[in-house]
Amino acid sequence: FNNQHCGIYAGDWDSYKDFAPVFDPLIQEYHGISASSKHTSDMDVGKIKGNIAEDVPVHSCRIRVGRSIDGFGLSPGITKEQRVGVEKLMVSAVKNFPADLAGQYYPLAGMQESVRQQLVDDHFLFVSGDRNLTVAGMERDWPEGRGIFHNDKKTFLIWVNEEDQLRIISMQMGGDVRGVFERLAKGIKAVGDSVKKESGKDFCLDAKYGYIHSCPTNLGTGMRASVHVDLPGWTQHGVAKLQARCEELHLQPRGTRGESGGQTGFTYDISNKHRLGYSEVQLVQKMIDGVNKLWEEDKKFQKQYFGDFPFIASQHSLVAKHVTKEKWDALKNITTKTSGFTLAKAIACAVQFNNQHCGIYAGDWDSYKDFAPVFDPLIQEYHGISASSKHTSDMDVGKIKGNIAEDVPVHSCRIRVGRSIDGFGLSPGITKEQRVGVEKLMVSAVKNFPADLAGQYYPLAGMQESVRQQLVDDHFLFVSGDRNLTVAGMERDWPEGRGIFHNDKKTFLIWVNEEDQLRIISMENGGNVKGVFERLCNGIKMVGDSVKKESGKDFCLDKKYGYVHSCPTNLGTGMRASVH
Repeated sequence: FNNQHCGIYAGDWDSYKDFAPVFDPLIQEYHGISASSKHTSDMDVGKIKGNIAEDVPVHSCRIRVGRSIDGFGLSPGITKEQRVGVEKLMVSAVKNFPADLAGQYYPLAGMQESVRQQLVDDHFLFVSGDRNLTVAGMERDWPEGRGIFHNDKKTFLIWVNEEDQLRIISMQMGGDVRGVFERLAKGIKAVGDSVKKESGKDFCLDAKYGYIHSCPTNLGTGMRASVHVDLPGWTQHGVAKLQARCEELHLQPRGTRGESGGQTGFTYDISNKHRLGYSEVQLVQKMIDGVNKLWEEDKKFQKQYFGDFPFIASQHSLVAKHVTKEKWDALKNITTKTSGFTLAKAIACAVQFNNQHCGIYAGDWDSYKDFAPVFDPLIQEYHGISASSKHTSDMDVGKIKGNIAEDVPVHSCRIRVGRSIDGFGLSPGITKEQRVGVEKLMVSAVKNFPADLAGQYYPLAGMQESVRQQLVDDHFLFVSGDRNLTVAGMERDWPEGRGIFHNDKKTFLIWVNEEDQLRIISMENGGNVKGVFERLCNGIKMVGDSVKKESGKDFCLDKKYGYVHSCPTNLGTGMRASVH
């Protein structure tokens, strides 16, 4: 080929020794090391400082290394018998993995179509046909002796007899690079220990060149630690400038389609540049620190090029579609009357996270009116309603015909709705005083319930451990720590003003000041959906009547959108009726 930069492969560990007059100066020039350098390996996760920062829009993280077992040829030179021998060692090795790494090995030879398609869908399958690998001798006897292992969680993979004897890979969604590296280190040790026990052989580890790979560009750590991250500011500033900056940070940027797939949009694959001359810990640290630095710089470029119009990380969300710069400029300075909410606060989740479908919350009933140019078309698209539609509420249990049939094997039934009291903010925008006010109204309301609904209210603040444990055991407790709710503003002043009511029979619940002011729930074992709905209707009426008597306030009921909730996906009935 006339397009090679390095252009050489080793067929076994001997190749690096026997052809040293060629390999040595080539390796030294490529990796920028001296003739006297020695490689140090370090897989101690405890030495890594920090992690990818919370606000960096990282889609996923992946770290891979190669490993070769001593006494077997490398892929360009390995014999058929040796290749099958490597596979046999791995078939045994994966059986001894601990629970978090446990999974299944899928040999390429004789693979069923359904298995092949699933591996394709998961982006786990490697295939034949690469011209480089073919000419280098790596596709001889295809597909014999080759296969793929992955754990049950699909976060740990091993490719057997592809470009290297073993490609060991750890990956997951999000930016927990440290966690991904920790799993990788654990997996490498599990493989190495099993191979040693089974065959007495170690991984090929050279004092000078580190872990041996077929391609000399991978010598040393053989590690590529990468994240997929959005960098819209750098994209606007210039891809060539980003590449130069990555060079300064010892990083390598690619498009998300891989080494030769090109760049599309503003999502980049950013990885460590070096393999040899640094330890694994050093390279992972460089990647973490470098990505954090790139994002800090990206935010400055966003401000420079886009002004105060926020970058929406969830590019495929409804927020990205409906919050245009024109709408932003028209609405950005509006502050709602009830709770002082803004459009910036409303779309915080879509800005912070890259996995939102809707991506917007309302901080009060005013939000739906004041930010109507955003909310109206978004709600219409999500719910499939017209601009002129009106919502009708009907809680008349007498209109329900029939019930779940007697012979249907239903375990349980649960129906929940949300309700919001007029004059108080919704959870993302509610003030501390308003939240405590809602709780006080509910403490009074539950005292007036009839016998079948009567029970006790348990405030989260100051809750005894025995009570907490009982609510956990009953699956009634809601807790803090949800990243979406935190970013949306719903966990401010935790746990004050929040609590749980349930009746004595544990068939009627109210969550106070979680995602909505009130989540009202009716449930029981069996399939009596009609009975569960009847109890729910009675409970909602009791709460509404008590709130009205105590405060003169009604539930927020909009002519167009029905019962008002913090999340527009719940507008209308706010009801989820389900059976197991």
